[in-house]
Amino acid sequence: MPVYYFDLCARGRLEADEDGLEPASAEEAYLEACAAIPPVAAELLSAGDHPRRYNFVVTNEVGQVLFEIPFREILDR
Repeated sequence: MPVYYFDLCARGRLEADEDGLEPASAEEAYLEACAAIPPVAAELLSAGDHPRRYNFVVTNEVGQVLFEIPFREILDR
């Protein structure tokens, strides 16, 4: 099963996901990333940060960027 990494990116900083996840497909990885945004945003808010500035950068096992999901796309729904 492929491994997908969900790196957290904001203001030129990248917090790499060292473990990754093994969803069944890239579509499932996208849905998992979208579902993770609200709880991560809540943590950022409680730390005094602005979550709308963040993105998840989802990569595959070789580091190829598959997609980026801006938090604001999910939070503004």
